[in-house]
Amino acid sequence: MIFSEARDLPGNVMMEQAVQAEMLAHSTNQIEFFTESLDANRFPNASYYREFENYLKNKYTGQNLDLVMEFMGRDFTLADELPLSVVSNLPAVFVAVSELDVPGTLGQHPFTGIVQRFDIQGTIKFIFQLQPETRRVVVVGGISKTDQIALDRIKEAAASLNGVKFEFWTNRPMAEIRAGLASLPEDRVVLLSPVQRDVTGQPFYTAEVAEMLSRSASVPVYVLGAGLIGSGALGGSVVNNESLGTSAGKLATQALAGIPISRLPVEVRTNGTLMVDWRALERWNIKQSRLPVGCVVRYRPHSLWEEHRALILFIGAVLLAQAITIAALLVQRRSRRRAEAEIQLQRTELAHVARVSTMGQLSSALTHELNQPLGAILRNTEAAEIFLQSGGSNLEEVRAILTDIHRDVSRAGNVVDRMRTLFKRRSLVSSRWDLGELVQDTVALARPDAAARQIKLSVQIAPRLPAAQGDRVHLQQVLLNLILNGMDAMDTLPRSRRSLVVRVGEAADGKLQVAVSDQGTGVAPADTAHIFEPFFTTKPNGMGMGLAISRTIIEAHGGDIRMESNEHGGTTFTFTLPRMQQEKAKDGDLPATP
Repeated sequence: MIFSEARDLPGNVMMEQAVQAEMLAHSTNQIEFFTESLDANRFPNASYYREFENYLKNKYTGQNLDLVMEFMGRDFTLADELPLSVVSNLPAVFVAVSELDVPGTLGQHPFTGIVQRFDIQGTIKFIFQLQPETRRVVVVGGISKTDQIALDRIKEAAASLNGVKFEFWTNRPMAEIRAGLASLPEDRVVLLSPVQRDVTGQPFYTAEVAEMLSRSASVPVYVLGAGLIGSGALGGSVVNNESLGTSAGKLATQALAGIPISRLPVEVRTNGTLMVDWRALERWNIKQSRLPVGCVVRYRPHSLWEEHRALILFIGAVLLAQAITIAALLVQRRSRRRAEAEIQLQRTELAHVARVSTMGQLSSALTHELNQPLGAILRNTEAAEIFLQSGGSNLEEVRAILTDIHRDVSRAGNVVDRMRTLFKRRSLVSSRWDLGELVQDTVALARPDAAARQIKLSVQIAPRLPAAQGDRVHLQQVLLNLILNGMDAMDTLPRSRRSLVVRVGEAADGKLQVAVSDQGTGVAPADTAHIFEPFFTTKPNGMGMGLAISRTIIEAHGGDIRMESNEHGGTTFTFTLPRMQQEKAKDGDLPATP
């Protein structure tokens, strides 16, 4: 691969990369590339060219070369004069970006190639698409033979346009041109034609001229080659060096595959690619809506979406999945809470039914309990009436009768209050209370029934117990259920053995503890594991809900309930409750019961 100009020029770099990519992609063999550059624009003298010939001859003589590719930027000198001693009869593929005609002398050895012309008409049309307000085009070019041919083509294209003037700045030194472009009016643009030498004879590369003028010009600079995009120029219908290199690579691949060069004719084309520099569009405030369809925009900053589309889609999918999962969990949580509230309501209703059922079992005993104070009140009022009718004036006797009546009314009222409290429908309400007092009140409700059954009912309460916390009524229900169960278990025993004890104290772990022990028939070992299950009962007429409800209430208070068989017969049901923390007992700030 031999370049007539510097190999590191942007256009040459693009072509070389495109050629190698195309050949490597479509060849089944390993390809080794050698690259040389003449830099003829900087060193145009004949002696240097002869030295370059000798260099190539010495370096590649004896090498097993299969193909020569020649990249020409000025003219066809490289392909025409390269000595046969260097390339021998190797097939050659050339690429020339030039306005010159292909010389007939190239036929000294097999060759084919591509001659790329500038799309001058397309670039001028593109100028007025982007800037329709343009009234004058300043054309900057060089004075070399190839420079003049390009300028002549621009003049031909300009002659067909009406209302627009073209100024050709070719008779000025490049420094003067640069200064003049810095003060152009807004209705002008600059069209940069190829520049190899200015009027002073100083050699230039068009790429460096484009960069120099674009920085200082007060108006946009349009160019004819894609290698100049990125120098600050705006754009044009440019020679696409990448596309050109790809086409040359296809020709080279066919030649290496053994297709005769004579069957691969030289292609001359004038196609251009519409291309702009996004940064220059922003600099000159040109609307992107004016860009024609298919225009290539280079150096446009990639958006976050363009750079990380796959990652963003992945993160979006993960976040969407998380959102769906969270929404599903929230819906599930809401449904669960509704279900828990419904279950809690049903438990409350069931507990109320159980309390009513328990009070029903005590109805006869409680009736007797009420009859005693009511009968005493009746007898005392009759005695007072007889005493008053007899005209007695002993006030002490009257005072004693009234005291008895007051005591009996209080006794009856307490019985009614306890019954009314247990009959109320209510949910768990946490409060602070004395556990010993609660046990005494509950035992007082059951004592009439115990007396009717001839059962000895006793209470043992440890002194100085800490305050308890929870729902008083529900815990009374638990204790009353355990007492009645214990009395039911002793119905078949002799009267002398009927004894039930309620003990209140502190457990080893510091919790408050209530134990109800009876001397009944006990529970069969096979039934022990099921005793607290709903609808399990050992009574002939039992529903099997009392102990299940009791366990639910105790666990809701943070305690536990268990059953043990006594050594000498009977069972003991024990439940524990958390004691109130001392600091909370002082403040009276009671947490809600779970």
